[in-house]
Amino acid sequence: MTDEAQPYNGDTAESEVIVTTLKREEVLSASTDEPEPEEKLDTLAVQAFDLMWGAPLRSGDCTLSGLIGGTLNKGPTLRLRSDGTAELLSRFFSTDDGDAWVVVRLVLTDRNGTALFTFPRFSSPGTVTDNQVINWVAQLSFPAIFFSSVTGATMTYSC
Repeated sequence: MTDEAQPYNGDTAESEVIVTTLKREEVLSASTDEPEPEEKLDTLAVQAFDLMWGAPLRSGDCTLSGLIGGTLNKGPTLRLRSDGTAELLSRFFSTDDGDAWVVVRLVLTDRNGTALFTFPRFSSPGTVTDNQVINWVAQLSFPAIFFSSVTGATMTYSC
């Protein structure tokens, strides 16, 4: 199954994937997604860009939804940073034990839909019990040179 992240156009539909984007020039805390207090901004500022799927992603018995504040009813958030680091912030749920969310392809795209970078295949931790919820933050990296050109992402996945 493939879902595409596109800039938010104001219209929503249950089958449509919506991306909310936010670029900011502030230092983020390593332990949270909140900005550091201003008195600690003596280091080089890192820009962050969030791509958010508008609805939870589903595959078989599995669901991938948001993790950060206000996104539990939405899809996961892909947070990119200008230093080439990234995180997929999500909550993984499966009705069956032994399942894992597998990201077969995660592709960063530009405004024309051209693929800029494809992340290697990765997966969530596996469920151990039925109806298990796993808060999952996947640590990723990409060539920082692409940061300013990214406007969207597509994800091909399975469970």
